[in-house]
Amino acid sequence: MRLLTALPRVAPVLARHALGYADLAVEELDSLGDRLRRRLIATLASVFSAGVAVVMLCLLAVAMAWDTPYRTAVVAGLALAFGVVAIVTGGVARRERTKSAGAFPRLSTAWDRDREMLREILAAREKY
Repeated sequence: MRLLTALPRVAPVLARHALGYADLAVEELDSLGDRLRRRLIATLASVFSAGVAVVMLCLLAVAMAWDTPYRTAVVAGLALAFGVVAIVTGGVARRERTKSAGAFPRLSTAWDRDREMLREILAAREKY
């Protein structure tokens, strides 16, 4: 019953907080988009360059071993090396995904602070 009587006084405050959360989320989305775009371009350029370098080194290794009895061993060694790299990088990517910060960290922090403040206010009101 007290909640219904307090609702007209609390509604404007809740609406302002909701708008504040929305503004904070929009700011974070804007900065996130720019950062993701720069990271994606840098990552793609790095991956492409590394891929070309790896292909060239593999071709060099196979060409150097072509007229030797080690030709098959070189190809098998390269395949094994790439398999190990794929397994290791897959594990790192999986661990990194779980460690990475969630979306909207500032919004989450503000929300946590407000919830804690609301708990304190409600606890103080129950004492009276």
